[in-house]
Amino acid sequence: MITLPALPLRMSGLVRRLPWVTLASIALNIHAAPWDDAGAGLFNEAHDAFVSEAKTARPADQRGLRYGEAVSLLNIQPRTQSNIDKAYTLLEEVRTSSPDDELGLESRYLQGRIEQVQRSTPDLVKADAIFSELVHTHPTHPAGQRARVKLAIIRLYAKVDATERHRRYEEFTAGASELTDQGAKVQMHLLLAELARQLNYGNEQELAHMLAADQAGVTKRNLHVQVLVRIGDLARLTGRNDLARQYYTQFLEQFPRTDRRSTVEGYLAALNSSK
Repeated sequence: MITLPALPLRMSGLVRRLPWVTLASIALNIHAAPWDDAGAGLFNEAHDAFVSEAKTARPADQRGLRYGEAVSLLNIQPRTQSNIDKAYTLLEEVRTSSPDDELGLESRYLQGRIEQVQRSTPDLVKADAIFSELVHTHPTHPAGQRARVKLAIIRLYAKVDATERHRRYEEFTAGASELTDQGAKVQMHLLLAELARQLNYGNEQELAHMLAADQAGVTKRNLHVQVLVRIGDLARLTGRNDLARQYYTQFLEQFPRTDRRSTVEGYLAALNSSK
């Protein structure tokens, strides 16, 4: 089973959820030191550095520093409502000054995440509106594509009847092929695979999404382990034995030292003996 939350209510660090390319491009051009602190998880130090550097920074750099201050505020522990409110205000300033550039789009995306998971009482209606806006106005931008995944989480786990939930599942399944951002594509297909499993849409449905996620490119080691084994299991259960052998073998070759090795070896031996 792929470990995915039904509806995440908290984040373990917003900076880690942002595309690192975005953060790196900002760091290279706008006061890299605070971003180095943020990347190391030193969010209190990063916040102090963003505030300090903003006092003497050129006007052209102020916007990036305000964005950085907002990101650090969202990660400072313990999380407080005042920090969240201040971060939202800073992001609004950054967004409204140039809503369609990189910082503007990332700021809007973070505002959606604040409404979805950061507040003590999530405002999913507002989060839905923000993510929908990004999806419709910037469908090919990474922020818009990540917004589509968050929108799927909200809508697929909303309190609706079974018919409507399945309609939404089909809608997001059809839209998944339009995603070009690697991370968003992987997350979307894993989300849809998990939903297919939870709602008993069938092993074939789950397998199709798992294969699509693998083909998109799963980069995190532990998740890749789960994906390879799950594809092997689903292929075996649906009678696609050649595919099961392929993925079980790939798992054993790529991850020879895991606690699943003996189980997978047993499945593979049974499949080979049945040829």
